[in-house]
Amino acid sequence: MESNRILVVDDEKGICDNVRKILSKKKYEVTQALSAAEALEKMAGESFALLISDIVMPGKNGLELLKLVKEQWPLTKVLIMTAYASTDTAVKAIRLGAVDYIPKPFTPEEIRNKVEKALSGELKETPIPDGEKRVINVIDLDIPFDRQEVAKAAGEEYADSLGPSDMPAVELPSLEALEFYCKTGGKVCDIFKKLGNTCKAGLKNNECPQAKKGAKGKKGASDKKGFDPRKLIGIDLPFSYEEVVSATGPEYIMSLQGDGISFVPYEELKARVAEMLPRKRDVIDVDMPFQREEVARSAGEAYADSLGPSDMPAVSAPSQETLEHYCKTGQKVCDIFKKLGNTCKAGLKSNECPQAKAKKKAAGKKDEPIDVKRLIGIDMPFDYDEVAAVTGPGYVQRLQRGELALEPYENLKQRILKLKEKEPVRPVAVLPEKKTREDILVIDDEVAVNNNIRKILSKKGYSIDQAMTREEALQKVKGKAYRLVLLDLRIPGVKGLELLETIRESMPEAKVIIITGYASIETAVESARLGAVDYLPKPFTPDEIRKVTENAFLLAA
Repeated sequence: MESNRILVVDDEKGICDNVRKILSKKKYEVTQALSAAEALEKMAGESFALLISDIVMPGKNGLELLKLVKEQWPLTKVLIMTAYASTDTAVKAIRLGAVDYIPKPFTPEEIRNKVEKALSGELKETPIPDGEKRVINVIDLDIPFDRQEVAKAAGEEYADSLGPSDMPAVELPSLEALEFYCKTGGKVCDIFKKLGNTCKAGLKNNECPQAKKGAKGKKGASDKKGFDPRKLIGIDLPFSYEEVVSATGPEYIMSLQGDGISFVPYEELKARVAEMLPRKRDVIDVDMPFQREEVARSAGEAYADSLGPSDMPAVSAPSQETLEHYCKTGQKVCDIFKKLGNTCKAGLKSNECPQAKAKKKAAGKKDEPIDVKRLIGIDMPFDYDEVAAVTGPGYVQRLQRGELALEPYENLKQRILKLKEKEPVRPVAVLPEKKTREDILVIDDEVAVNNNIRKILSKKGYSIDQAMTREEALQKVKGKAYRLVLLDLRIPGVKGLELLETIRESMPEAKVIIITGYASIETAVESARLGAVDYLPKPFTPDEIRKVTENAFLLAA
């Protein structure tokens, strides 16, 4: 296999041409294909060191192509590029064998660097078991059916025709290829047929006689012209050029791309931002429609400078301890403390404010501070005695942090022995100490998120363990074996993905799902490279967390 041969696959010929020009300058031999089917045909007859493929294409998409290529040509390296980048397809691409994932648009330097790293071996394929690759859904980004299921129900031909929108990609014949198609009128015409595939009147003035006659028959009607598809803005934005220009101006149209999205070039965007920067100080807040100068004229410069994003002045309050005659024992400014020369002899002896003590005596009772050690749990703030009075001390003793009463093993063992008093007690073999096995460990420093995940998954019968800090997570990973770990990316004290690496080293068989409020394509790709099986951005719904959990357990089965 020649190390400089590259196959580029994209249904947009312009993209293929651009990538070929960029890489040809580095002496790479580049071949193009406009579909997955064409790419497979070329690969069957030639060998390539690298495949660069788009994802969204008619017929088979890029992930399906990737899966087939890695099955039939495992030595060929694959780079995935897409204008529809998502953390979901990024993780799938890496786990299916791609060495990297490149969002469009990219610069010539970016694509050259990725290709060089891929061919030099710097970018390596993530080792994933074949069984796990087989269950990854690749037929479409938003269709939850496997290709075999669709083919079984609707036939092979229908499954092959499915495109990225879940609708069959039907290839329409060219209008000009239709029988008796008249180019002058832009339609199939009976008169054109009768005249032997010609239109003498139309050829003279380059106008359809029927259209001209119909326009004359309507008073005040303007001349009708044939539909010009070249004047449409885009396939998925079917508006005429003139209509959009009249509403938005020509500059907006010039920046429109083929998918109907306005794209402002970097230099123009940079210039716009530079124009806005000098005026930035004038705007106090998004929801406060006053200019800074107006506020400063009415309330003064100092007040205007102190305004924060909540429209309230950001005032720096002095520390209480810096106040004159502040007594630390009573935690207040005290006249007696002042009279005694900034000291409090009675307070220093008992470490209690004499004035506060006197007030408590006058009230006839002494307020006791809450003893947090007597609370049942952080998220169940009931006093031990209150619960014991209602349920009995036995119930309270067996309460765990999850608010469920769990009877200790020794107590349960004694009860069973009492039931079997008539039978001889058999000696219990002492087994060597080993890790206990739980279903799921949830690692997230946000207590509310952690508890919500526990409640959602507990209803499905899973056994859930929780960790809120880095230290707690490491302790649990060392002491127990888990089938699945749900890991937040932003844990205090954790640098990057080091916790994911530690979990994979300690429990290589455990599946890991990343949950994060700071989702990005880069972290999704790196997480997949380190062995994460899924990547779920926050906020997510109960159905979403249940679905990724079920998928992870299918991989573990």
